[in-house]
Amino acid sequence: WMAMVILPLLLLLVPLAAAQWSSCSKSDDYKSNSTYVANLSLLSSTLPKKAASSTTLFATSIMGNFPDIVYALTLCRGDSNASACESRVTTAFQDLLRLCPYKKNAAVYYDPCMLKFSNKNFLATTTVNDPLFIVNTKNFTTNADITQRLLFTLINSMAQLAANSLRRFTTSRLDVGSSPTLYCLMQCMPDLIPHDCESCFQDILNSTLEYLGGKQGGRVLGTRCYMRYEMYPFFQGDPKLRIINLAPHVPTINNTTTPATVYPQSQPPDAAPPPEGKVTVQEHNGSYLGLYLE
Repeated sequence: WMAMVILPLLLLLVPLAAAQWSSCSKSDDYKSNSTYVANLSLLSSTLPKKAASSTTLFATSIMGNFPDIVYALTLCRGDSNASACESRVTTAFQDLLRLCPYKKNAAVYYDPCMLKFSNKNFLATTTVNDPLFIVNTKNFTTNADITQRLLFTLINSMAQLAANSLRRFTTSRLDVGSSPTLYCLMQCMPDLIPHDCESCFQDILNSTLEYLGGKQGGRVLGTRCYMRYEMYPFFQGDPKLRIINLAPHVPTINNTTTPATVYPQSQPPDAAPPPEGKVTVQEHNGSYLGLYLE
């Protein structure tokens, strides 16, 4: 088991709309007329097209030179299409410049895509990094042991399949006896080799069991990989994998992450940003909380 590595970033997490989140660094500001702005502008005009023209709907780019260099990464979900990808990434740039003004380090997560840019090189990392946990406040009615086995079976069964696919992406449906039916989507960045992708998913598995256990739905959103599961279908097309057997037990998890803090939803998505370090979120199907590792 691979322990999750958490970078000590201080972020302001801002809800955009249903199932959309952004994060902004507290430091490393740029000026409105700086070279950094010009480099961001160039990226915003080239990265969406670059991602849309890729068979994996994924792109990275480096623009400019120190101290105004910008590193950027974007990924559209494996069940997206090229035109929707280009449009969403274009919108993501617009959102980040509006929601994280003058911040050199910013990221946004939508259901169909994510975008991150920074003045620091994060492109070489292979771990989850500064993850955001989104959890449904509703609990399973089954006992804790069964729910942990359900989540372990779900993610563990999908990891290798996703890691070895072209887009590093897969979906599944879990049907095991009288247990709740679960739907899951997992994806990592296509530039990761399968081994590193599986390791990233192991980080997600560890954290899911620790922080999302017992919940009817949840997500782990990271820079290099992410996962979402629900009790209802939420992705395009039929599941690529159907799981009908439950793991007999859950192995001991060696998780050395910083304890997560839970912040309950207290305002609608279009309200003012929450206090620093906190997150409020809303989901169209079920009540959610945000968890952020501080």
